Amino acid sequence: MPGMHPVLAGHTGFLLSRVGGKARRRFAARLADVGLNFRMWGALSVLDAEGPITQQALGRCVGIDPSSMVATIDALEAAGLVERRPHPSDRRAHALAITPAGRATLADGRRLAADAQEELLSLLSAEERGQLHQTLLKLATA
Repeated sequence: MPGMHPVLAGHTGFLLSRVGGKARRRFAARLADVGLNFRMWGALSVLDAEGPITQQALGRCVGIDPSSMVATIDALEAAGLVERRPHPSDRRAHALAITPAGRATLADGRRLAADAQEELLSLLSAEERGQLHQTLLKLATA
């Protein structure tokens, strides 16, 4: 197998790690074109889907630890993509909301992410892509 020793090709974990690295590099390179990173894109995606939510809820949805979540939100807020609003039912908390600029950036990011995904999965048929997605989803949510 070109580019990989046969002893490594027999290890699923190694293969997942290698493909994950390729996917992350492609994804990161594309998102950088619109000033986003992986965590920022995930946070914007969830905020777009959920509407205003607390920082803690956003962190749980995206799977980001609290210290990284603060830095991510600060960067998104500094870029004008997210705003902190008073929480409607808890005076001690803020609700995070995506801004119109955040939605526009996310739309661009989604197109770029789709391009990166297409590039990564170009060797697979539509059926294989669906199977891969379902298998990865099963593993990721277990």
